[in-house]
Amino acid sequence: MATSCPSVDYWRWAPEIDIISNDHYLTASRLDAHVMLAMDADFTRSLAAGRPWVLMEHSPSAVNWQPRNIAKRPGELARNSMSHLARGADAIMFFQFRASRFGAEKFHSAMLPHAGRSSRVWNEVVELGELAGHLSELRGSRVEASVAVVWSTESFWAQELEWRPSVDLSHRERLEAFYSELWKLGVTVDFVHPGADLLGYHAVFAPALYLLDEASAANLRAYVEGGGVLAVSYFSGIVDEFDAVPAGPFPGRLREVLGLSIEEFQPLREGERVAVTGGSSGSVWTDEIVLDGAEPVEHYIDGPAAGLPAFTRNALGDGSAWYVSTKLDGSALGSFIDDVLTDAGLTVVPPPTGLERVIRVADDGTRFLVAINHAEADVVIDAVGTDLATGEATDAATLVPAGATRVIRLDG
Repeated sequence: MATSCPSVDYWRWAPEIDIISNDHYLTASRLDAHVMLAMDADFTRSLAAGRPWVLMEHSPSAVNWQPRNIAKRPGELARNSMSHLARGADAIMFFQFRASRFGAEKFHSAMLPHAGRSSRVWNEVVELGELAGHLSELRGSRVEASVAVVWSTESFWAQELEWRPSVDLSHRERLEAFYSELWKLGVTVDFVHPGADLLGYHAVFAPALYLLDEASAANLRAYVEGGGVLAVSYFSGIVDEFDAVPAGPFPGRLREVLGLSIEEFQPLREGERVAVTGGSSGSVWTDEIVLDGAEPVEHYIDGPAAGLPAFTRNALGDGSAWYVSTKLDGSALGSFIDDVLTDAGLTVVPPPTGLERVIRVADDGTRFLVAINHAEADVVIDAVGTDLATGEATDAATLVPAGATRVIRLDG
């Protein structure tokens, strides 16, 4: 159940499994549920080490076990399915086929609803099946990512223990925030554990790395020294694998790679915000940072750390390590992420608002673009190739209607 089941360390389990699958359901009340779906799909693909995987089940429409069981809107069934496919799934399956008339799941949606074959859901299922029949070329192809996000299950566990400096230090919330901004920028990511092989990634983001063992710390340092760009968020590197604070000031085993130390945490009051040079502002957290090689990028204008660095960058070997010591929201976090990507040599052109675009690459180098328009307005994309559903040629002004998807075999 991918990111929904943090009680299991999937990184340890996945190597023992022949076929990686996921069981995915939207948190339907969230307006960004499609972004969280993409995060689960990327995480599942990452557990499969990039190999194609199986979406074991998802729902045609509403479920029956959430506080608000919201039905999927027209076209959402296909958009959800195609997002999983775009991010590496080679099989898209549903629960359930025929709606149950009895028992706990009688109000759970089905491919064949109580309303029967005249229903919108049934017709959308049939249309999806017809589309899938044209997409066999994608089978076996893979998703390539040049950016990684660190997901540490042990950090999640450790941070849930008692007596932390602030109740607002949500591990998952920080991961979701970073992923959401990367999604808006159109950046496809892999998830990695702290000790994973990071060779080949231009940039690695560690939004919530509270617990860090010595081997993983050495791995991150080697990545930076070898030319990688690492970005770390606040309250990271604080304890070792035994939940003990390493000797010396915070952030423990990240001090040298970040080129700084922290004399004292300065968490903020509920609702308090601090201004940062450059026009942004932060909440939840600040640090009393002492520079030890790192350069300040932005400073706090007010608050308990007024005048001190808020963002830093440390050149180390052939790479660099960034640190952001407060919670940034929305566009401010997106701007920080964009600066890190630029430092890593990646030029990002954000897609139109609501457009999801992912490329799968076959063994022979053929590239397939999956474009999903989650917005309520049509968008135009530059995609020269062939629409697999229709066989028609596409060009530099290819239309993706509102709520629709296109799968295009790209030329060249």
